[in-house]
Amino acid sequence: MTPSWSGWKQYPQGGRGNIEAPIGPGIYEVRRAVDGGMFAFDVVENLAMALAALQTRPKRLGWFGRRGGADLPELEYRFYPTRSWEHARLAADHMLSRRESWFNRAA
Repeated sequence: MTPSWSGWKQYPQGGRGNIEAPIGPGIYEVRRAVDGGMFAFDVVENLAMALAALQTRPKRLGWFGRRGGADLPELEYRFYPTRSWEHARLAADHMLSRRESWFNRAA
């Protein structure tokens, strides 16, 4: 069976909930649910650990260390499992070059 992207799944809000992803190498993509804008894309050794450790909160604290009332974005994620990290890197390079060539043609 050839690997393919999983379906889009809701990313747990505020660190509560479960991430459904394999424990193994692959590619993940996280997007904003509202507009479909890319939030994160990476090649990793362990999909489940990488998705669970994803930083979704704002990194800045605001003026004088106060926490701002920044809303957490509604996120969705999907993954592309592979046999090894090398296969994942090659697949990601191929995907990014296809995306770049599509944007060049569309411009």
